Amino acid sequence: MTHRFNIKQWFLISLLLRIIVMPFTKHGDLIFIYKSPHLMSHGEWDVYGILAEKNSVYYPPFSLIFFATVQLIFRLFFPGFEQFTHSLGLLGKKALYGSEHLYLSLFLMKLPYLVFDCLIILTCWKMLSNNKSKLLFMVFWAINPVVIYGPYMFGQFDLIASFFVVLACYFSLKEGKGHFATLSLAAGCLFKIYPIAFLPLVLCISSKNFKDFVRLLIYGAFPVLFFYGFFYSISGEAVLGVFKTQSHNIEIIDSLGVVVLRFFQGIVYALVCCHIFMIGRSKLDYPLLSQYFVIIYFAIYWGFSVSSTHRYLFLIPFLIYFVHNRPEWKKPFYFLLAVIFLGGLRGRASFLGIFAPINPEFFLSFPSVKDISCYLFNCSIYTESITLLFKGTTAIMTIILLKNLFQPLYKRTS
Repeated sequence: MTHRFNIKQWFLISLLLRIIVMPFTKHGDLIFIYKSPHLMSHGEWDVYGILAEKNSVYYPPFSLIFFATVQLIFRLFFPGFEQFTHSLGLLGKKALYGSEHLYLSLFLMKLPYLVFDCLIILTCWKMLSNNKSKLLFMVFWAINPVVIYGPYMFGQFDLIASFFVVLACYFSLKEGKGHFATLSLAAGCLFKIYPIAFLPLVLCISSKNFKDFVRLLIYGAFPVLFFYGFFYSISGEAVLGVFKTQSHNIEIIDSLGVVVLRFFQGIVYALVCCHIFMIGRSKLDYPLLSQYFVIIYFAIYWGFSVSSTHRYLFLIPFLIYFVHNRPEWKKPFYFLLAVIFLGGLRGRASFLGIFAPINPEFFLSFPSVKDISCYLFNCSIYTESITLLFKGTTAIMTIILLKNLFQPLYKRTS
C-alpha cells in the first residue's frame, strides 16, 4: 500500500482524513479548552482567579494565551465564531448543537492543530535519513487512529505540546542548539506539564560540561518561572492549581504504591541517563534518542490508568520513529495502539457520541464500549484489563529496550 502513493500524496491523505472529521465531532473537553480563554480574549487577565472561585482550574499559561489569541484572530474574519464561543457555558447542549455556526466553529477550533501536526511531520522528516524512511513515517502517522482521534475528534491539544518535545529532541543533537532544545521543553511545559519530565534527559544529551549544564537549565527553567510568576502576580496561588489536577501521574492512590512506582520510574530514567554517559555524546544519533524517549514515556505512563486517548499523543511520534524501520516491533506497536484507542472509548461521549454534532439524540443513544462490558462483566474489569495490558506490555518492552541498549556495552567490557 505504501508504494501506491508517494510521500506528498500521503501528506495530503493525512490532511484530508483530519479535515473530514473536524467539523462533525465534539467532546466536552473542546468546549472547556475554549471557554476560559474567551474571557482573556475580551480583556480579562485574572482567568485563573475566576476559575478558582468556581473550584475549577485551567491548563498552563501558554494554552490560555494561545487559545485567547486564536479567538481574537478568528473573530476578525468569522463573526459567527465569536457568537458561538461567547455562548460556551451559557447554552445547554441542545441549543449548542442547534447553533447555525456549529460546524464552522468546530472546524476553526481544531484548525490550529493542523499547523502543529504539519510541524511534527516536518521535524521528524529532518531527523530521518532518507526518503523511504520519511514515506514509512508518513504512512504510520497519516492513518494513526490515536493521532486522528485525540486532536481532531476528541478536541484535545496535546499535539501542540507534543510538537515541542519532538523539537527538543531534534535540537538536542544539533551543535550549539542545546538552548533551543531546553527552550522547546519550556514552551511545551507551558502548554501541558508533561514535557518538563524530559529536561534532565535533554540536559544530559546537550550539555558539554557543568557550566553548559547550568546554562541550559536556566534556558529551560526561566520561561516557566517567568510566565507562572506573571500570572501569580495577577491570580495568586490559583495559577498553581494546575499542578494538582493536570499532572495525571498520581493515580496510584496508596502511598506504598506511589513509592514503588516512583522507584521504578527513577531507575528507568537513571539507566537511560547512564547509557548516555557510557557511550559518549559523540555516538548519539536520532534512532538512539527515539529509544530514550520511548523508554521514558513508557515509565511515565505507568502512573496512568488508560482512559484518555489524547494523553498518549506524546508517545506516538517517537514510537513511530522507532518502529518504522524495525519490523519485529510492528505487532507490539499495533497492539499498543489498539489498547490505547479502546481505553479512551469508555464514555458514550467518547465513543459514537463523539459524532453528536450530526445528530445528538441518535449518536449519544449508543452504549459505549464500557457500557457493553458492564452489561457482560463487572464494570471495573474493562478499565483494569486495558490498564494491565498496557502496563504489562510496556514493562516488557522497556526491559527489552534497556537490554538492547546495555548488552553491547557489557559484551565490549567483558
